[in-house]
Amino acid sequence: MKLLLLLWAALQPQQPGGTTGPELLTFDELVSLNEKEPDEGLRKKMDGLLTTPFIGNAAHIAQVAPHRPNMVTVGPVLRVTEWNIERGGNFELIRLAFTDPDAFEKAFLKEQKEVTAQLLEAKQQAVHMKDSDVLILNEVDYGMSRTEYRDVAKELAAALGMNYAYGVEFLEVDSIYLGTEELVDPDEKTREQFRKDMAVDRSRYKGLHGTAILSRYPITAARNLRFKVCYDWYGAEKDEVSKLEKGRRLAADKLFLERIGREVRRGGRMALIADIAVPDSPTKTVTIVAAHLENKCKPECRVEQMQQLLKELERVKHPMVLGGDLNTTGADGAPTSIWREVKKRVRNPEFWASQAISWFSPVAIPKSFAVPANYFKNYHDPSATHVPFVAPNKEAALFDTMEKFRFAGGTSFDYAGDPLRSINARGGKLSASNERAAKGFTTTFSFKRDLKGIAGRMRLDWLLVKPVGDDGNHPFHFAPYFARTLEALNLSVPDGISDHHPITVDLPLLPEAPKK
Repeated sequence: MKLLLLLWAALQPQQPGGTTGPELLTFDELVSLNEKEPDEGLRKKMDGLLTTPFIGNAAHIAQVAPHRPNMVTVGPVLRVTEWNIERGGNFELIRLAFTDPDAFEKAFLKEQKEVTAQLLEAKQQAVHMKDSDVLILNEVDYGMSRTEYRDVAKELAAALGMNYAYGVEFLEVDSIYLGTEELVDPDEKTREQFRKDMAVDRSRYKGLHGTAILSRYPITAARNLRFKVCYDWYGAEKDEVSKLEKGRRLAADKLFLERIGREVRRGGRMALIADIAVPDSPTKTVTIVAAHLENKCKPECRVEQMQQLLKELERVKHPMVLGGDLNTTGADGAPTSIWREVKKRVRNPEFWASQAISWFSPVAIPKSFAVPANYFKNYHDPSATHVPFVAPNKEAALFDTMEKFRFAGGTSFDYAGDPLRSINARGGKLSASNERAAKGFTTTFSFKRDLKGIAGRMRLDWLLVKPVGDDGNHPFHFAPYFARTLEALNLSVPDGISDHHPITVDLPLLPEAPKK
C-alpha cells in the first residue's frame, strides 16, 4: 500500500511540502476575478482549484498509527468527529483540543473566572475527541488574512499526525478581503482604522475557503462534487456592492457594516468525498463524505443538493460516513449576530463597536441574518414530520430523502435509533449517530441577537452512517454508536471556539486478525 501511494503521489501535481493539488492563483488573478469574468486561461486555473482537492499523506508515509480507542461494550472503534470550525480563527485552541487536553484546560481556564462543572466536562470532552481518527471539517481557510494566512487543514493535520484532503469551496475575492476596498467619506480616524483592519500581505494571500477531511488512515482517493447552485455568491453579492455604491452618502459606520455583511466569492457549495484505507473494513476501504449545503436558499434547494450527492454515492460499496453542516435552519439564511460577523472579518472589532454602530438598523443588518419565521417551531428537531398547516417543517423533506435512499446493493443509512447504541439511551430516529435531547436533538449552533437577551440554538450539523450490516458473525459492524455533541468543549471560552459545536460518533471495528 505504501509503495502504491508513493507512486500515485509522484504522478500528481505537486505543491510545496509534498502535497498534491491544483495550481494556486496569484494575487493579481484573484483581484481580476473580483472585477470581471475570467478569460479562458484564468477560468481553467479557477476551475482546477474548484474541482481538484489538495491531498497530503505525510502521516502515512511516516507510519503514524491510528488511535483505535477501545469502548468497553463494543471493543476498538473508528471515532469520527465533525466540526464547522468557523474558518479556523481559534486555531491554537482547536489544535490543543485535538492534541493535548491538559494544555487545552490550562488555556481555557486563563479566560474563565471560576471552575464550573461545564469546564470540567469540557476537559473530558477534549480527552474523548483526541482519539478521533477521522475529522470532517467545514469552513476551513487557506491563505486568508483573517486566519493569519494559515493553510489550516495542512497545519492541523501536521499537528495531529494525520493525512488530509482539502476541497476548495470558495475563492474569496471580495475587495474587503483583498484590501482594495475604499471607505467613502469617513473621518480620518475611521479611514485609518479601516486601512489597518483591511491590510493584506499580497505575497501570502491565497483566498481559499473550503472543506477538509483529516485521517490517521491513508487517503487513497479524493474528489470534489460541486453542488447545484442555489445562491450566486458572485453575481448576487456584486449586486449588493452596486446598491451600496448608490448610497455613498450614508453614514460611514453603516457603509462599513454593509461591506461586512457581503461576501463576493467565486465557487459554491460542495462535498469532498474521500476513500481511506481501513484494514478492518470488509472492502478494506471506508468512504468519508464531507458536505456543506447552502444556507442562502430555501430548504427545497438543499433537498436538490442532497439528491445530487446521493446519486453520486449510489454505487459506493464501502462502509460510509456522511457528515457536515447541512444548514437545516428551516429558512433562507442561517441566523447569527452582527457582532460575530464583524469579529470574523476585522482585526479590531472593538473599534467599530465604539463607533456607536446602529446594529439593528435596516441598513446595518443583511437580509440573511433575519430570524427564520418557523425557527421557534422546529429548531429542536428539523427532522420532524411535516404536517401542512398544523405543524409545518420545511426541512423534513431533506431527512425523508436521506432516510428513503437506498444504495445500489440495497443498503441504507442507519436511521433506526437503537437506545442501546445511544449515549443517553434516549433512542429515536438517528439517535445512534446524532445525540438526542429531551426534545429533539442536542443543538450544534448558537447565536445571540444582543437584543433583550434573545438567543437561539439549532441543529445544523449531522452525521449519517452506512454500516456493513449484520453478517451473522459481527453484528452492527461499522454501525454508529454513542454519538455525542461536545458543547461544553466549544463553549469553554467566552463566545465559543467556533459558532458550531463538534459532534462525534463511534464505529465498531472488527478484532484484528491473529498474526501468523
